[in-house]
Amino acid sequence: MKKLFGLLVLFTTTTVLYGLDISSLSLADCERDALKSSAQLQGLEAQVRSARAQEKSVSSSLYPSLSLDAKASWVSEVPTLKLGGQKLKFGDTWGYSVGPTASYVLFDNGGRGALKKSASKAVSAQEQSYEFARKQILLQVQQSYFSVQQLLQRLVLLNGQLEVAQKQLSDVQSAYKAGAKSKLDVSIARKQVLKTQTAMSGARSRLAGQLRTLFKLTGTDYGIDPSYPTDKRLAKAKEESKTTTVLNTDSLESTLQIFRPYDQSVFDENSPKLAALDEMAQYYEYLANSYQSSLYPRIVLQGGAYFEYPNGAIREHVFLGRAGAAVSVPFFEGGKDRQQAKAQKELARAKTYEKQDAQQTLEALFSTAKDRLYGLQVQENLLKDTIKQADETARLTYQAYKAGAVTFFEVDRANLDLLESQLSLADVQVEELNQLAILNSLAKETL
Repeated sequence: MKKLFGLLVLFTTTTVLYGLDISSLSLADCERDALKSSAQLQGLEAQVRSARAQEKSVSSSLYPSLSLDAKASWVSEVPTLKLGGQKLKFGDTWGYSVGPTASYVLFDNGGRGALKKSASKAVSAQEQSYEFARKQILLQVQQSYFSVQQLLQRLVLLNGQLEVAQKQLSDVQSAYKAGAKSKLDVSIARKQVLKTQTAMSGARSRLAGQLRTLFKLTGTDYGIDPSYPTDKRLAKAKEESKTTTVLNTDSLESTLQIFRPYDQSVFDENSPKLAALDEMAQYYEYLANSYQSSLYPRIVLQGGAYFEYPNGAIREHVFLGRAGAAVSVPFFEGGKDRQQAKAQKELARAKTYEKQDAQQTLEALFSTAKDRLYGLQVQENLLKDTIKQADETARLTYQAYKAGAVTFFEVDRANLDLLESQLSLADVQVEELNQLAILNSLAKETL
């Protein structure tokens, strides 16, 4: 009856797993969706559009302006002259003028040109800030995705260990029934199975949390229920708990193959972060020049054609042209423009220092990732050799146990050593990916 019940449970669980659609989750899709859904990037895009509109607005001051002017006037009295008993009025109490007017700033000591250049630098700074944010979002998504791969690989390795532990438990139980092994051996073997199952359950719980973190970055859950997920490679494994989704992700090996060339990356001294700070420094420099130009004379030309009444002192309608020039020389403004220019100069200096500090920080981060990566690559090679040796040791230890040469404690220890080496290799490879992603985010785009 117990065997029948066990078969029923196994059949039901396997049916549930087969009944689940396999959910594919690629790094490329996650990167695309994260960029598409990012509120930060959308906000920066709006700032870029705003800066471009401001640049166009400032640029318009470099060209002549044309307007349609109209005015009306009224005076209570007009000059009169008595001639032979007649009063002659010079003008009228009512008057008007209407017509187009063109004006152009002939000279302002480069003030408008400096404003135009400062607006252009503001656009460039916003574009570079957008690019830096884009790279940072990609880095966050990549590292989150790597963590998902890491936990899925852990599940696969733990499942492999579980299969070995279950096979060994079956062998020990058979040997115990035949009187060849002790009850202690059965207890240790059963504990090994339970310990591995517990580790797998913990890994799946952590995987659920990491998937939710990834989905927050991508802005979509792809219709995946992350509550209790598993890997596609384990879809046929015997499960005692209900699986909510079966995941198919990029393999660690293929992802490493894509990212390994970034090991040859060179630090980008004109990275978007540094370029944005440099552009802002120039923005403030040009703004300071604009304020300084206000200390010099300004010449404005103006002309137009107007339909007017009266024509001076003559009460008649007239169509006439009018042109002139105006010169404005600043005489006293309490040092306002000088102080504004000084303030902008100081802001430019501050951005220059900020760029130097940011460059040192980013270079240190890049160099640290390079150094860390080299050490990880050494560890990876050593762990691969260790796994080969641990696998051979575990196999020989179990053979020795079956021959009665060692206890099951040694078997348990050998199995654990092999599992720890395999898990360490996966952890090292994921950490390599993290460092390679950092290098890619800070490197020149030459690969």
